[in-house]
Order: sequence, then C-alpha cells, then structure tokens
Amino acid sequence: MLKIDHISKSFNGQLVLRDITFQMTEGESILLLGANGAGKSTLIKIVLQMLKQDRGSMNWEGKRPHIGYVPQSPSMIGNLTLYQFVSYMLSLHGKRKQIQEVLRDTGLESKKKVLAENLSTGQMKRLLFQLAVAVKPKLLIMDEPTAGMDLEAKRKFRRQLSNVRSNGMSVLITTHILSEAEELAERLLYLEDGVIKVDRPIKEIKMDRKSISFRTDSKNKRILVSMGYIQKDGLYRKLTEDADNELELLIQKSIKFSQLEIIGDTLEQYVEGLERDEGGI
Repeated sequence: MLKIDHISKSFNGQLVLRDITFQMTEGESILLLGANGAGKSTLIKIVLQMLKQDRGSMNWEGKRPHIGYVPQSPSMIGNLTLYQFVSYMLSLHGKRKQIQEVLRDTGLESKKKVLAENLSTGQMKRLLFQLAVAVKPKLLIMDEPTAGMDLEAKRKFRRQLSNVRSNGMSVLITTHILSEAEELAERLLYLEDGVIKVDRPIKEIKMDRKSISFRTDSKNKRILVSMGYIQKDGLYRKLTEDADNELELLIQKSIKFSQLEIIGDTLEQYVEGLERDEGGI
C-alpha cells in the first residue's frame, strides 16, 4: 500500500532521518518506537505530507488514500459544544449524518452540550479516534492513542481497533505504553538516531528469548544466582535464548523445582534491551 524509499530529512544542517526504507501493506499494524529525538514525529509528518523529505520518495499503490490522524495532544475548539465540534469535523468530509453514530460509539451522547474543551484527555482521544475512522481512511496514524483512558475505555478501544483493521485499514502507532503495544500492532519499527535499527514482526521478537521461572529450596540460591537467576519472594527467574538447554542444566545440577513456567519475552523487555544498548549500558 505504501512504500517509503531511502527518505532523508535535515533541519538546519542536522540530519534527523537517514535513508529510511520500509513498506506497509493493506491491513497491517505497525508500532513505531524510538527514544525522544529519534525521528518518529518527523517521519509521521512526512507521511501526512506536513513536511517534505529532502531525499527519497514516498509512493502509494494507486491514488494517495485518505489518512486518519489521532494526535498525542488533541486540540479542541473551545467555544463549541461537543455536538457542534463533531458536526463541524464531520462536515469537512461530507459525513455530517454520522454525528449520532460517532457520539454513541464514543459513549459521550450525554455530554453533547458540554464544551469540547471540558472533556478529559481520555474522552478526547476516544472522540478523535471515532472521528478519524468515521471517514473510513485507508491508513490511520495514532500518537499515544490510549493515554488518559481508563481500563474499560482501553478495552473498548482495542475491540474497535480490531474491527476497523478487519476491514483492511492499515495502522501506524506510536506509544510509550509498551505493555499494551503488543496488543495493538504486529510489527515493530524501531528508530535510533534517524535510522531504522529494527524492522521485525512482534511475534518473532517475543520468541527470541524465553523467561524461565520456578520455586525451589533456598539452599539452591547460591548456584542459581551464579547461573544468572534473579530471586524475588522465593521465585527464581531468568531470560534465556535456549530454554531446553537451561532445563537440562538445572536437572544436571540436581535442582528440584516446582511451579515451573516458561513464557516468551515481552515486547517491553525487548525494547528496554534496545534502549540499554543505545545508551551504551
């Protein structure tokens, strides 16, 4: 659907993006991560055509599609009621008949006479998400989409996002809430100093290492610590790239254990590792 080909961008002689190349297919959900200053916002602005790249190209399959955008810090027109604001935004796209549908799906029907500026951050995010998908974009870009939402609102958001993706909508997400990120996307793009350091399926990333945890007699603590295990509240845990070999070593050392659990690495742990490498730790 979208092909980014060797894009670079500089500001005042400072290279912000360098030779960025990747493709995005229809219905795909990509998580865009990186430390502050890595170039995420600049890349998003180029895709939105708010900025022009210095070099490289951005090509769409067919005609450039409509793009929906949910910003990190939503701005509202303060002197409009919620109903007036929704009416105005939808009228820009010829979708004014969908006012009631948007209010219902956002769960804000009872607040339609409230000034838009008095909504909470979570309510604003829910509203802007519904406004973005109401016009049926082919690509939806979201910056910190669940920030400010309570648990129930987050669950509803994930269901709604899954529904729109099932209709072929592609999604590009940035977020710092990594514990939720792996539920929202299937592929990771990690930027470091304006360069793509990682471009991998999240499912594959989670299989790189596995976490082994179990309980055992306290007399085994010294040997387990020497093997790299961390002990907390009687539970021993270790990340390993070869769980089978690790279990064989435990058996060879006559470690008797209970409540054994082996699970894949989390995206959060993987990204923390990237950040440690980036910081030279």
